[in-house]
Amino acid sequence: MFTEQLTARRTSAEELENAIPVLALDLDSLKCVETKAVNFSDWGCKLVGEGLGILNKNIALKLEEEDEFQRGKVTGHKADYVTVLFQREVTPSMEKRGEPRYPVTVAARIRDLARKIEISCMITDASRSGCRVEGADLSHLPDDLLVYVEGFERPVRGQVAWKEDLTAGLRLNWEGASALK
Repeated sequence: MFTEQLTARRTSAEELENAIPVLALDLDSLKCVETKAVNFSDWGCKLVGEGLGILNKNIALKLEEEDEFQRGKVTGHKADYVTVLFQREVTPSMEKRGEPRYPVTVAARIRDLARKIEISCMITDASRSGCRVEGADLSHLPDDLLVYVEGFERPVRGQVAWKEDLTAGLRLNWEGASALK
């Protein structure tokens, strides 16, 4: 499995040399494009090449040698690439939460309470009491934090329930940050 991190920078010549051919299928229009993928990780990749403008939000990717497609969401369109977050399937037997989580794709920033550390991330599923975030260096998250969600006026106070390098689960306290700006 590839462990490179997904980045939002221009594609280098070295990345293009190691690019993997993929078939990208837009699940809404059923249009597809043969393209290349770079920066593969467990949570996403970057597509590079011609014809990426046909891809909308919900897509599926198929590697040349694979039999099945991998679902994903387009999280950003740039002039020369598209960023993709993979969607993980959760079966009811795996779900142990008291309330359902809903798949979302929302940009956010996480800061420590002293506001000295800031980490950009993507919220990929959410409920009233918690969410999953994905991004780089999440293993360095402080236990108590503030989540600045794109489009929200104030941050939401949170605590880390679990964390790995590229994903983390957060408990949210909506009243905990009401006095903060």
